[in-house]
Amino acid sequence: MLNLPSHPTRLLVSLLLSVFLWNWAACSSGDGRSIWERPKSSPITKDQLFLQDTFPPGFLWGSGTSAFQTEGAWNQDGKGISIWDHFTHSSVSDRFQRETADVASDSYNCWEEDVEALGYLAVRSYSFSLSWPRLFPDGNATVEPNAAAVDHYSRLIEKLLEKKIEPIVTLYHWDLPQVFQDQYGGWKNDTLVEHFEQYAAFCFHTFGSRVKYWLTMHNPYLVAVQGYGTGMHAPGELGGLYSSLTVAHNLIR
Repeated sequence: MLNLPSHPTRLLVSLLLSVFLWNWAACSSGDGRSIWERPKSSPITKDQLFLQDTFPPGFLWGSGTSAFQTEGAWNQDGKGISIWDHFTHSSVSDRFQRETADVASDSYNCWEEDVEALGYLAVRSYSFSLSWPRLFPDGNATVEPNAAAVDHYSRLIEKLLEKKIEPIVTLYHWDLPQVFQDQYGGWKNDTLVEHFEQYAAFCFHTFGSRVKYWLTMHNPYLVAVQGYGTGMHAPGELGGLYSSLTVAHNLIR
C-alpha cells in the first residue's frame, strides 16, 4: 500500500501492464481471453522442474484492487477519514515521501472505465474492497449509511454482473475509520469486534443478494505487525510484539 503514484494514473494502465503489454487500439472486448488459455503439457517426466496442468472449468480468472489504493476521492461525497488517510497526511509518513492516495487511480469516479478494462481482459471475476469510512463516516454501522457510497458500490456490482464478471468483495482492506483509532486505539481494543460485526452484517444485508463470494480481512498479519508493532503501516504505532499479538487476537475474534 506504499509506493503510491504522485500523479493520477488510471486503473486501466495498471491492470494491463501488470498482466501483459499489447496494442490497446487493436484489441476488442474479450481479446484477453487468449492469455488464460494454456496448451496442454507434454507427459510429465521425473526431471521436470515444474509440473504443469490445465485449470479446471469454472476457474475464476480475475483481477483485484482495494478501496484505499485505487478509489481516491478521499473526502468526496461524505466519505470519512480512514487511518490510511490520516497516516499518509501526517509527519509519520515522511519516510514515504508524503505520498497519498487522495486521487490514486480515481476509481471512485472512473469505475465504469475500469469495468470496461476488465472486459478487455476477459476476466471472470473482480475482487475489490468496500471502504468502511465511505459507507459509515463515523464507523457506526447501526445508523443510516452514506447513501452516495451505497449507490456507488451497488452500481459497480450491477455493472460487473451485467458483464458476467463475478464480484468478490473484501470487507476490510486496512482502511479503518480514523474515529475508531481516536476513540478506542483501533484494533487494540476489543470494542472493534462488535463494531466490525455490525458493519459486516450491514454489508451482507445490503449487497449479499448479488455477491456470492466474500473475504473478511486482507492480510491481518500486516495489520497487526506493521500497523501496531513496527509502525510501517497505518496507524503507524510502535507497540512492539505485545500490541501486535493483542491486535491479532481481536482480528481473529
